[in-house]
This record gives sequence, structure tokens and C-alpha cells, in this order.
Amino acid sequence: MYLDIPANPNCPEGAMATFKDAGPGRALQAVRLHLDGAWRWCAVTGWDESGAVPAQIAPIEESGDGPALLVTGGGLGLRLAPLPDNGGSPAWDLADRAQWGEPFLICRPDTAYR
Repeated sequence: MYLDIPANPNCPEGAMATFKDAGPGRALQAVRLHLDGAWRWCAVTGWDESGAVPAQIAPIEESGDGPALLVTGGGLGLRLAPLPDNGGSPAWDLADRAQWGEPFLICRPDTAYR
């Protein structure tokens, strides 16, 4: 799998990377990440020119590190936000400082997601 995410308003630091697929991907809406010293559930979506699109998670072989999970989104990367306490989804907005963009995420194989 080859990813080429250009620098853009969602993800100012673009990225290019190649990964070895190790199985089929599937859609996801949230992933548990370590933020500011604590584990938190974060909403995740893909991002492209039209806004939010589905995000995917797939197993990969990370060179030198072994198995991992790769989270990918649209042509402009991923958009993430801590899940609100009420359990709802965030309103995706590039101006929201509680949200951030990433070109992709590489997670441990035991990372929780839904």
C-alpha cells in the first residue's frame, strides 16, 4: 500500500509512505490513543476535499517492528478528536482546536478500536 498525503489545511505536514498489507481493511469510527499521559477514545474520520469520509484500519507488516495496524483516511489524511463525554460524534471542523489532522496512524496490533 502506497500513501501520498500532500500538505493541506487538515494535515500541514504531508507524508509519503509504503506499507506491506497483511490482510483486508475495515471501517472504523474510533480508536483508543495515548494522549497527554492518559488513554482516551478518539473519534476518527478520513478527510478529503469535500470534508469527512470513512476511515479504514488494516493489518500491516511494519519493517523491523513486525505486525501493526494502519489507520488511513481520505486523500487529505485523517481527522481526529477526543470523543465527547456524551458519546456522540464530534462535528468535524478544521477550525476546531480540539481536533487535529494526521496523514495516517500506525498502531500496535492490540490497539482497541470500534
